[in-house]
Amino acid sequence: MANAVNYLSLAAVQAEINRIPRERYECVLYGVWNTILTWQFRVENGYVTRPQDRHSRQRGRAGYSDLHTYQYPAVGRRASKFLIVQCKKHGHEGEASTWTQGRNQLRQYLSNTHGRRRWGTRTPVYGILSVGHLVRFYKYVDVGEDIRDLNIQSILRSTRIRNGDSLHIQTDCRQIQRILNHIRSHH
Repeated sequence: MANAVNYLSLAAVQAEINRIPRERYECVLYGVWNTILTWQFRVENGYVTRPQDRHSRQRGRAGYSDLHTYQYPAVGRRASKFLIVQCKKHGHEGEASTWTQGRNQLRQYLSNTHGRRRWGTRTPVYGILSVGHLVRFYKYVDVGEDIRDLNIQSILRSTRIRNGDSLHIQTDCRQIQRILNHIRSHH
């Protein structure tokens, strides 16, 4: 990250983002987010981003989140699981049902992973829902095993952007980068 200001300054990320409208499947978003996450959460700092990470059984079938980021704090210690990204394909950005389905999946995966942790063991856990070019950020709430909109207004110190707003992966890259920086510093 030494030479790059934000993820959009990376040619590989730009190339993947440019493919979004041409692809019929959400897998192009896996490339976009896997590249962003592995750049943001670097392996030399103990981070690993797993694609298609398996979660406990849900209603008789296994659940797989699109991307799950962990940090190994030290050799031999358990990984801190702090971020899940769920992707939905381009062309459905304006459909409320797509956002609802993605949010429900994200909530289910975070709940399956974290459940209700004891008060003294809770650390912040985040979720990202990406539908085509648009992105929303969430934070896991142990009580009720639910997710709520991340307080991006406070992180960005902005009155223009409200909690729960969708951000555009290209035109809002500076704001998204600041949110990712916040997640890295506060998990």
